[in-house]
Amino acid sequence: MKHLSDINKLQRCDRLLWLFKKQPLPYQRYVMFNENIYELTLRLFGMKDYFKGAPHDPNERFFSSLDAYDVFVSVRLEYQGLRIKMPIMRKVHDGFVLYYSYANCYPKENEAQTYADQEWVLDHLGIKVVDRFVVHLNPAYVRDGDLDLEQLLIVEKKLYNDKNKAKHTIGKLVNDRKRDLIPFLEAIDQVMEEEPPRKIRTNICTRKGKCDYFDVCFPNQKDTSILNLVSSSKKFELHDLKGIETISQVDFDDIEGTRHQYAQYMAAKTGTLFFDAVAVDYFFRDVTYPISYLDFEWETFAFPPFDGMKPYDVLTFQYSLHIENANHNVRHKEFLGKGDCREAFVQQLIHDIPKEGSVMCFNVEGAEKLRLKQLAVQFPQYHDALEQIWERMVDLAIPFSSGLIYDNKMAGMYSLKKLVKIFTNKSYDDLEIGDGITAMQSYAKLDEADEETIKNLLKYCAMDTYAMILVYHWVLRQLAKRKKNK
Repeated sequence: MKHLSDINKLQRCDRLLWLFKKQPLPYQRYVMFNENIYELTLRLFGMKDYFKGAPHDPNERFFSSLDAYDVFVSVRLEYQGLRIKMPIMRKVHDGFVLYYSYANCYPKENEAQTYADQEWVLDHLGIKVVDRFVVHLNPAYVRDGDLDLEQLLIVEKKLYNDKNKAKHTIGKLVNDRKRDLIPFLEAIDQVMEEEPPRKIRTNICTRKGKCDYFDVCFPNQKDTSILNLVSSSKKFELHDLKGIETISQVDFDDIEGTRHQYAQYMAAKTGTLFFDAVAVDYFFRDVTYPISYLDFEWETFAFPPFDGMKPYDVLTFQYSLHIENANHNVRHKEFLGKGDCREAFVQQLIHDIPKEGSVMCFNVEGAEKLRLKQLAVQFPQYHDALEQIWERMVDLAIPFSSGLIYDNKMAGMYSLKKLVKIFTNKSYDDLEIGDGITAMQSYAKLDEADEETIKNLLKYCAMDTYAMILVYHWVLRQLAKRKKNK
């Protein structure tokens, strides 16, 4: 059995398709889909009596129900071994109107290729499409009481470009993308007969996110590999055409020459840590005690679960706060909430965090500062107190992300988990919950969680702030050593 997703994988990489079929990976959820978009769409249109498809349905089940229903949901159909699932189909006098429901805010124009491929199957089965609509979330909707479906959902005959502008109709986009799928189906059969050879690494392997099977195809890559050169559009040419294997072999004039690349180049050339002591010392010049090491955990909800929230707003449910005074004594505060804990989170954070001193976080702009600004909008009565916190924030990630500090073991990466493992004797390996995804999954089941799960959630978040202490003090020791050696 084949699916349209198989064709998509084939077009990206035949080895990706083969590995997906032979070595499937567990699904990882990054967003909480707390409502069913199909059910909301049916309620919006008042569609109460409808045909509901099921996995493994034969075509005959749909065709035998045409006289009994006008609305068809989750319809499974098959042609030439290619199986598709149609979201919502409404029968009219001269064919069918298709409704594509999306639990996101801007369904993109590239979705039209999927529609066109689905209609290839429909055409061959004699099913005529007369119109098409997308139903998606309104990014400006703010929940106030029960979900208002007429405000939450937008019905549109256009898809959105990369600038989130609805320009072309679905019909035009679909007609421009219609193609014969037989060659693809034959190619899939051919690929699955024998494992494709290993590939040379290219930008296809990392385009729009690193391939799930990247480490399978490229195991044990050297830390100093030219392919770990950050922000470089030239590394693949250097690797594939000029045979350059490591960063130390590069002529620096042949690459973009960013600060980060220079740090990688010098570390690879010397085989030692690159540490720009003057720049690092300047970056941390205004850090003052007490230092509040702060980390949040949060869940992203596709549908706003509580008043004052928009689609894809986050619910910040946990924080860890290590507070270090000038004598380097450390105390710990923490919060873990259930349900709509936003205001309780804000109140306790304002109470726990010192009113002076620096607030150290990791990846400030994309995490803790952003979360606090969102909470300040939702609870304006706490705006000034929250602003007083985010204005004192220092981003521990910047010296590593910008190339002020670089060790070859970083291999082009600078996550806190990687840094603490390289520069200290601690790691996340022994934690039951060792990453943010697992933490989100545990939070989703918090109402039924046992004491051990709650304890593991608290340990994980606490490890993030403790890791910041360890990494920051490693930086201070490096600075002290260099000043002593002057």
